[in-house]
Amino acid sequence: MTTTVTTYGAVPGFAIAGCWAWVTDQGRWRLGGHPHDAAEERELTAVLDVLRSTAGSREPLRILLQSRTLAAGLTPGPGDREAAEADGHDWPGASPHDGIRRERAGREVDFAWAGTSPGTASAAHPWAVAPHPDAGPERGGTHAPTELREQIVRLESSLLGAEARSDVERLEQLIHHDFDEIGRTGRYWEREEVIRVLHTLPDQVQAVTFDRVVELAPGVAHIRFRTEDARGVVHRSSVWVREGGNWQQRYHQGTPDTQTD
Repeated sequence: MTTTVTTYGAVPGFAIAGCWAWVTDQGRWRLGGHPHDAAEERELTAVLDVLRSTAGSREPLRILLQSRTLAAGLTPGPGDREAAEADGHDWPGASPHDGIRRERAGREVDFAWAGTSPGTASAAHPWAVAPHPDAGPERGGTHAPTELREQIVRLESSLLGAEARSDVERLEQLIHHDFDEIGRTGRYWEREEVIRVLHTLPDQVQAVTFDRVVELAPGVAHIRFRTEDARGVVHRSSVWVREGGNWQQRYHQGTPDTQTD
């Protein structure tokens, strides 16, 4: 049985800009992204994430893309390359295209433009109304409502970006006075050190995938996500607390993915 997946370089029905997403015909979905990527780059990231997330499946895969140029580029036919270049688009040849070629090797994967598939434009987008179904079993707490989920993702995203990192006052607003962290190397960090390091480090994250936000208690939320940079993949977990009407990060942990090739 063929699994059909629709990818997005701009997420419909979601208030946070700079996200990618994919959703299967069985309702499984993921979203992530980075605000500095163009929409086509984000959709390529979504395609690569689909292939990696379904790597253990033997079922044929049909991926519907919003970008007609990307769909043509991933399934080249006579004249497609020349047409894309004539329109001013770069032809696939560099990462993440190389990653897509590696991940699809030996698999039955078909790419198509979503505009040729009836009904896809009006399909419901589950991330706008439902908790993340790809998050695994619950271990306490409840899935955060949409408004809270978007707020926590937005705050977490801001800590990854250059705008907040260049503003010490903003970092002090986002990071709790009792903050502590266990970093990717196992080192313990406290608030003053983290603010100093974040302020001096540029934005280094190449991609981020948000898995879920859980409301542990009123005014307490947990977010789980994954980042990728030049050093590899890191699985991350943050606890945010609301004090005085403002949300602040109280705890953070990063664990390197030692299974990543």
